[in-house]
Order: sequence, then structure tokens, then C-alpha cells
Amino acid sequence: MKRPLRPSEKILLAVCLALVGGLGLVFLIREYQVRTAAARKRIDSAQPEAAAVAASLADAPFWEERRAWLDQHQPVLGDSGTSHSIFLEELRSSARERGLVLGPPVLLKPEGKPHFHDLSVTLNITGPDQAVFRWLADLQSPEKFQVVKYLLLTPQPGAAPRMTGTVTVARLFKP
Repeated sequence: MKRPLRPSEKILLAVCLALVGGLGLVFLIREYQVRTAAARKRIDSAQPEAAAVAASLADAPFWEERRAWLDQHQPVLGDSGTSHSIFLEELRSSARERGLVLGPPVLLKPEGKPHFHDLSVTLNITGPDQAVFRWLADLQSPEKFQVVKYLLLTPQPGAAPRMTGTVTVARLFKP
């Protein structure tokens, strides 16, 4: 059997419910503030990225033109053995034209990357320093899709300035 609440019990119940409601409201306000601060922090950290994206969108025609040039001019990798041989012969003939002496070549394993494949050759070279520098500069023209991946040059004493070195040259192909 239930008895009605006394006035003092009603007041205590109202105070208890008010305290529980107040505590719940405090926790809700605190959670709101934490989430708002986290959202502001994410927005602030994303603003530089958004500015970079906007800048890159402005550069899109510039890069699309270069992509079209790459698609049109970058060589396609056929048989890696044949491509390696052709590449090595081109390196040898260009070095001979400059008066350089080449040691035995080392054909490195072809590497596949997401945006290109590369065939690398390591060569030991000896010759006049100016000829070596011109040969290295000639290797890296954009139309050849070649890059010097490793270079170690050592000056040799003697009457004429001479260089001896090891160079790894890679040719880049479409993926």
C-alpha cells in the first residue's frame, strides 16, 4: 500500500531531481564544449590543406599539359633485356663520343614504381674532367627520360685534369 509523500519528502525529491538534472546538464555542456573544441581544431588544421588544394587546382592546367607531354613522349617498356641492351649501347656510344673510357657495366634489376618503371646501369668511367661533366649533363636531358641515381667522382692526379668515377644511370618508362 502506498502512502502519499509528505511535503518535506516532496521537497527532497524535487531537490534530488534538480541536482541530477543539473549534473546531467553540466555533463552535456562539457561534452558539447569538448566536441566543439575538437571540431574547431580539425577545421583549423584543414584550412592550410584546403588552401593548398585550391592553389593546386589553379595549377591544374599547367600539370595537365605536362601529363599530356609525358603520355605522348615517355617510352614504353617492352622486353626489359632488349631495352637494357639498347640503353647500355646508347650510354657507351655517347661516352665514346666524349672520349671517356668505360669499365664493365652492371645491369641492375628493373624496378617498378606506381608512376614509372626504371632500368638502371652502373658504369665505371674515366676521362678528362670537362668531358665527364658534359657527358653527365647530357645524360639528364628531359627528352631522354634518364636520371643519374648515383654518382661518385674522384679526381686523378696527372698532367691533364682527369676524373674516375662510378655512375648509376636509369631510364624511366611508362608503367
